[in-house]
Amino acid sequence: MDNNDLLNKLINSLLEDRRIERRNKLIFRVFSGIFILFFLYILLFPSDRFSPTYEHTGLIEINGMISASSNASVEKIIPSIKKALDNELCIGVILKINSPGGSATQSKIIFDEITKLRLNSKKPIYSVIEDMGTSGGYYIAASSDKIISNKSSIVGSIGVRIDSLNVKSFFDKLGIKSQSITSGEDKLILDPFKELSDKHKFHLQQLTSEIHNQFITDIQKSRGNRITDDCLLSDNITNTGNCKIFSGLFWTGLEAYNLGLVDEHGSLYDVNKKYLKDRKIVNYTHKDNVLETVLQRSLSKILQNNYLNINH
Repeated sequence: MDNNDLLNKLINSLLEDRRIERRNKLIFRVFSGIFILFFLYILLFPSDRFSPTYEHTGLIEINGMISASSNASVEKIIPSIKKALDNELCIGVILKINSPGGSATQSKIIFDEITKLRLNSKKPIYSVIEDMGTSGGYYIAASSDKIISNKSSIVGSIGVRIDSLNVKSFFDKLGIKSQSITSGEDKLILDPFKELSDKHKFHLQQLTSEIHNQFITDIQKSRGNRITDDCLLSDNITNTGNCKIFSGLFWTGLEAYNLGLVDEHGSLYDVNKKYLKDRKIVNYTHKDNVLETVLQRSLSKILQNNYLNINH
């Protein structure tokens, strides 16, 4: 074998090595791309899109503050409940509630929508209050067929509040004055740089009373004769103002049962076993993808700049 043959073999060997190297790099890039796309798909589109193929109990978790920008919102909770009820293999729904309340409007819309869903579906909806189901959290629970809590759960707080800071005296000491140009004499009703006038206090009290009466009416309709306080059976809402159950107080689950605010004591698993054949529990709770999380946080910051918040 002469030198030319050796050189040709060496060149061919090097070329073959290069081809193999390029092929391996291509394979690596293809599989890396597939893995990245799969990872992004899982990240951006949660796994709750897969429907179970067996008989089950649907679970929707309602956690934290109720607001339009949180997971405890109308657009997150109601579609999840509808999805569970629309599944022929879902025999019933449990709402697992751990919420102190929040937006009065969101709470009422959720209450109204669940009430309508119950009228149009033969499947039962149960609410299980774990740590806390107060104010708007209890409002939502009251829309279900039964309310179950632990004896040590915190339940109640049927009331309405408006919060606003007044920093006028503090900024006066610093020599800082607010300048606002408005049209409408009452536009600055809750301006933190101005004292709240008697006229505006009266207006805000009327506002909270009206929303409170809506809350009372819905609780009366949903709980009916399960409520033990005689004053709750009055047709005249204005006569219920002195009822402790509507005063904004809250109680343990044990006392809430005595007042008729909850139907029985137990856990999520007790309810599933007693009323839903102890079927496997499938979580229908909305899961945010990365994009939704970013947008949600941005929206929360924007809404926090709004100094008027009416909450249950």
